[in-house]
Amino acid sequence: MIALLRRSASQARYVLIGACVLLCGFQIIIVGQAAAIQRTQAFSRMADLLPAFLQRGLGSKAMLLATFKGTVSFGYFHPLVCAIVALVAMYLTTEPAHEVESGLVDLELARSLPRRALLTRSLLLAAGSVVACVLLMGLGTSLGVRIFAAGDLDVPAWVVRAWLMINLAALGMCFAGFGLLIGARARRWTTAFTIGVLTAVLCYLIDFLAIGWRPMRTIVWVSPYHYYPALSIVAGDAASGRDVAILLAAAAIFSAGAYWSFQRRDL
Repeated sequence: MIALLRRSASQARYVLIGACVLLCGFQIIIVGQAAAIQRTQAFSRMADLLPAFLQRGLGSKAMLLATFKGTVSFGYFHPLVCAIVALVAMYLTTEPAHEVESGLVDLELARSLPRRALLTRSLLLAAGSVVACVLLMGLGTSLGVRIFAAGDLDVPAWVVRAWLMINLAALGMCFAGFGLLIGARARRWTTAFTIGVLTAVLCYLIDFLAIGWRPMRTIVWVSPYHYYPALSIVAGDAASGRDVAILLAAAAIFSAGAYWSFQRRDL
């Protein structure tokens, strides 16, 4: 198992390092941007730039985006951030499809290695990578506050940032489980990863459109992003524990389906 983890981590090292650096740097930059806006008293003008459908759909919480606290917090649920975390998770958990496609799985299983070890390896690596990403995001915020001397501004409390990171990590694990299920059933890695990417984009669009389009709210519950109510977390009225539990339960169901499928498929 250790050898499998090392090999997979080595193969994915450039993706993982790039994602971690990008996410950490993004938090530093967004703190600097928010500090500059706050010190020029420009947040009051930003409120007028928010689209009307966002103000109607989000209500008073939309105004949080036009504050220093809300802008810094936005770094944890920006579309780019959510996409990177989800795609890194699925990139790692769809590796079994690559091993089947390349024939490497025959060499691995010839060493009396149980099939489930390949999936466990991918799931553990994805979990560790997701946790590393969100922790580095928290570090990026702290560095940004220190670099731009923003400690005297309304920085999100540690509790708020912790819940944002926990919920984002749970979101990443939900997609990791989904990626594992696809990877366990597909014969080509490009097919598995493409399905994962398109699903993540579709789920985000459903959640975003549901803000201002009532018919879309009838199906928004299928989107994992629906269970990451970041603005409610910032406002302090989110049922964070329930949402995290739902995302992790979905991850467990997807993973169980992956193990069942991989154990019974013809390799």
